[in-house]
Amino acid sequence: MTYRQGLLSNAMGLAFTAAALSFPGAAGADTLASIPYAEETTWEMTAEEMAEGLRLRSNIMVDDEVVRLGDLFMESLSVGDTPIAQAPAPGQTLSFDARFLSQLARAYHLDWRPDSKFEKVLVGRISHKVDAAMVLDSLALAIRDRSGNEARMELVLDGGDVEFILPTSVQGSVGVRNLQFDANSQRFAATLIVPADGPTALQRKVSGSIYETIDIPVLNHAMGAGSTVQEADLQWISIRTDRLIGNVITDARQLIGMTTKRPLRTSQMLRGSDLVMTPAIRKNSLVTLALQSGQMNLTVTGKALEDAAVGQSIRVVNVNSKKELTGIVRDPSTIVVPVAGQLTLN
Repeated sequence: MTYRQGLLSNAMGLAFTAAALSFPGAAGADTLASIPYAEETTWEMTAEEMAEGLRLRSNIMVDDEVVRLGDLFMESLSVGDTPIAQAPAPGQTLSFDARFLSQLARAYHLDWRPDSKFEKVLVGRISHKVDAAMVLDSLALAIRDRSGNEARMELVLDGGDVEFILPTSVQGSVGVRNLQFDANSQRFAATLIVPADGPTALQRKVSGSIYETIDIPVLNHAMGAGSTVQEADLQWISIRTDRLIGNVITDARQLIGMTTKRPLRTSQMLRGSDLVMTPAIRKNSLVTLALQSGQMNLTVTGKALEDAAVGQSIRVVNVNSKKELTGIVRDPSTIVVPVAGQLTLN
């Protein structure tokens, strides 16, 4: 080994002795392996490389198992393909400090010196991700195939969501093996493998719980008390059935046209006690009192003594006789008085 190679090997030892790289979810970690940084050859700079100083990159991304000398500088180097370190694992970074970079430059006779002791290069790895949503979708599909249950479900993994950060050489897909499912406890366990097909690059055991979900209508904006709910005010959200509180409205038809009794928040679960039917007739308004008995139709003018919606009972007074009656609201201007009340119309 030449003297320059000895310096480089020592620098690598200082920079990476404690480094350990592993894929997320892999069993264990591999200590950074020694890399043959140079052969028994004395490297010399070309005339072009000697002509002007090299410019260091402060941040680089590599798509390889190793970091090469040429990755560090903006200019092309005749020895640029020389490996100088193992690349970081996907999703991780390495930092080359000024001391290590200086020893590299001396070892390869590069025309570069650090501007300060704080100069460094951050090295990242180009990667892609199998995110938590992809993992949960794959698990849900496997559970449906096993159980035959097509109901909508939400999976909650013990220990939180799982994702995989992968090198570009590994396909971004996830498979499920060794699935165990208990319909009584709604618990499951499985082994995730990445990629779904081909040689396994990563695997991880997971377990969790299954919850059935339904869609419910909620407000898409806050509404104050006394507001009338229209179809445009509603949106649908998915919610676990175990989180449904009593009397929650699950049918949008039970909301449209109703009036809020109190201020309501966006996406709040709505109960029957939060709303009242929107009055078709308001208190003190003049209405038509109608009595229908066989072929006889009798109408007189009345005044509402309270608010009431269509189909609700309402107290009214005959404006002529001043008699108080009880009827049913048929429409915003008509109250039908039962036959039993016919003698009190006049």
